[in-house]
Amino acid sequence: MNKLEKFLAKATEPVVHTEVEEIIDGERWNVRKLNLVENRLCEREASKGDDFDWYRYNDARIVKATEHDFNWNDPELLRAYKAANKFELPGKLFNHNIDAYAALLEAVRRVNQGQTEAEAIEEAKN
Repeated sequence: MNKLEKFLAKATEPVVHTEVEEIIDGERWNVRKLNLVENRLCEREASKGDDFDWYRYNDARIVKATEHDFNWNDPELLRAYKAANKFELPGKLFNHNIDAYAALLEAVRRVNQGQTEAEAIEEAKN
């Protein structure tokens, strides 16, 4: 099997994601390990503007790691919290519950711990 055939075959394989579970306000949140493309998207979100925005980066990571489990793009939710897009929601959603935000962010860090871009590329190759 040559390289092209190998990657064509991988395109149709189901992807198994590493997940951890976090309980926030009695609700179960499934937090998924981010892949290379998702990590890059989070960095792009944080790079909008003059400086790298660490808050926006963390919010983007929370969204990308949980969007399989929670609909961050729900129009009603966006309107209720007066958010322009899903990446503004984590800060607004947990504005009065900083401990819940911190626990969710820690779950994102824990599931992605030690993963560098080089490791993500290597994982994608395999």
